[in-house]
Amino acid sequence: MDLLEHPFWGNTEPSRTSLVRMFSVPPEANPFVKDRVIIRVAAAPGEVPYHKYPMAREGILDGIRSGRIDRKTTVVEATSGNTGHAMGSICTVLGLDFIAIIAGDVPGSKIDVIRALGRNISIRTPERGETTAECARRLGAQDGWYNPDQYSGEWNPRSHRRHLAPQLFRQQISILVTPAGTMGTCTGIAQYATANNRRTKVVPVICAEGQEIPAVRTLSRVKKDVRLPWQEYFKETDFQFGTRYASFLLSFLSWRFIPVQLGPSFGLAFVGALKFLREQKAAGTLDQFREADGNVYVVVFGPDDYRPYNGLYLASRLYDDDFTKEDLLDLVDLV
Repeated sequence: MDLLEHPFWGNTEPSRTSLVRMFSVPPEANPFVKDRVIIRVAAAPGEVPYHKYPMAREGILDGIRSGRIDRKTTVVEATSGNTGHAMGSICTVLGLDFIAIIAGDVPGSKIDVIRALGRNISIRTPERGETTAECARRLGAQDGWYNPDQYSGEWNPRSHRRHLAPQLFRQQISILVTPAGTMGTCTGIAQYATANNRRTKVVPVICAEGQEIPAVRTLSRVKKDVRLPWQEYFKETDFQFGTRYASFLLSFLSWRFIPVQLGPSFGLAFVGALKFLREQKAAGTLDQFREADGNVYVVVFGPDDYRPYNGLYLASRLYDDDFTKEDLLDLVDLV
């Protein structure tokens, strides 16, 4: 049976899948409630299906349609966990060998989930001085191997533009804040907003240098690894930056006010959202984002689950105090 004729494709049509769940942040956790800012969380944690699954589906399909993947091809991809899990699942169903290139700082629990997918799955780490993306590209250049390359493949932003963005924009969004790893999510959302004449401000959030958390990168790593056309939509001044500790802490605190436990990538995005709003209010420019009803609608995208990071949460010795919305603004700069 031809790979394109496999029944898997008909059973996993992304347009029929709900990729996100929306939750409103209560006033007691919103420092800007008096400024008529409404904050919502778009949760897409790591169970299947989730927003990385349609993206991985597009990457594998792209390789098959272009003739670069056949039944004998070994697929190799750099990943921090979620994309590798999704691609590994798809390759297992299709009978393809899959190799995930994972950095040494990824929690073992995330690696174990990928390994458990089947005998056709294996894990490698990059060589000394090599990033995961560089390693995947090197291996993928071998005969019989293929690297979909989520850091440069147009299928990455395209999948978010086609499948994730329409679901996010079912509600009004003045400002959308998302953690940025490959830049695929924020680029795809920005492409959708531009094509549909939405005035939404898309704010990518990355780690400050030396403050990396799994799945998110620093600006230097973005410049080194990412070949997607993010510069067409974002200037360097558009980025917000967060620290590792603040991201884990605000993720942890968010469990008290939304009924889903999101991980550190969401915490980073929440840090970035609060910092962006603080800057706009201080500069007197917050009003530029108001909608016709006088409100500013902020959506913070949460793409990860907390469970693979349990050990890191415990190691971070997070506070166990109660916090008010005023306290949250003091926490976003913690190192």
